[in-house]
Amino acid sequence: MALLLISSQHDEKTKPESITSLHERVGKFNGLNIFFIETSGRSCLTARQACRVESAARANPHASVTLYMEKTPIANLSSYKSDKDEVNCVVAKFLLHRIENVWILRQNLLDHLEGTPLWEFYRSGLLNKSITPLVHRSDAIRVALLWKNGGIYLDLDCIVMRPLDSLNNTVGTVRDFIPNWIENGVMAFNAGHPFLHFLMKSMVLAFRPDNYLSLGPSAVTEAILDFCDRDDLPANTLLLCSRNSSLFIQPPDSFYAIGSGRADVFYQQTTDLADWNKLKHSFLSHIYDSGSGRPVPPTSFYAQLARDYCPFTYRTSESNGSF
Repeated sequence: MALLLISSQHDEKTKPESITSLHERVGKFNGLNIFFIETSGRSCLTARQACRVESAARANPHASVTLYMEKTPIANLSSYKSDKDEVNCVVAKFLLHRIENVWILRQNLLDHLEGTPLWEFYRSGLLNKSITPLVHRSDAIRVALLWKNGGIYLDLDCIVMRPLDSLNNTVGTVRDFIPNWIENGVMAFNAGHPFLHFLMKSMVLAFRPDNYLSLGPSAVTEAILDFCDRDDLPANTLLLCSRNSSLFIQPPDSFYAIGSGRADVFYQQTTDLADWNKLKHSFLSHIYDSGSGRPVPPTSFYAQLARDYCPFTYRTSESNGSF
């Protein structure tokens, strides 16, 4: 899998950014803030990650699309890059300058926890005991950024197909997991939403260093049940919750039409029209197992989505057999 280099030079789109400049930038792009997080500290994106950023920017040309990248590598992560990787490392930088509404910020991402209920949790060293640090850090940072800045958080597994400006104070449920299960791969909230503050406090209590889901879907699900005083979380429902707030539970088709139990669908040589039909009402498709390095045949469902929604990244990486 190719890695796409992000320049370490501090040009105008990669330098550190203040909250004021973020708000000015988001205002320039019609007020919609879409963001991704990459917590490994590597200097490169994979082609598949670059595809997600491109898809979000293309589907939402009037939004500000930001990729937050950790600038300090996490210990024990491989820094290996092949010759093919080096050849393709220019793609992300070219993409950055080709699409006006994409920004990539290299920062100490855990600093975003300061001023939130998660700060002392981090300062205590508990988070460092995690056996899945990339996952737990990402789970914590996304909620802190949402609470501080508002916007739409997307996993780097999401190929965006449609405008996201109608999403607000919402999360999505899935159909092929346990009942009333909320994923945290797509989260859209106003800044300062009281649920997010409640969620961060709940995450401190829910953390289990040996359970990679403990700060993610399970924490979000339990927090919604508590905060909104519910026994269930029916899809297509506006929940009236504590502190005169509300949130909307999206149906599975919005974000997770093809769930983790059917991940093989994305990588098979042939595609089924029924699977395309499942995406008719989807804002995006969450591609499960996309970071595993599974081969993506040119005729696969995954490859067809990439050709349609991230054509530049796919065309460039496919020519080197690196998608």
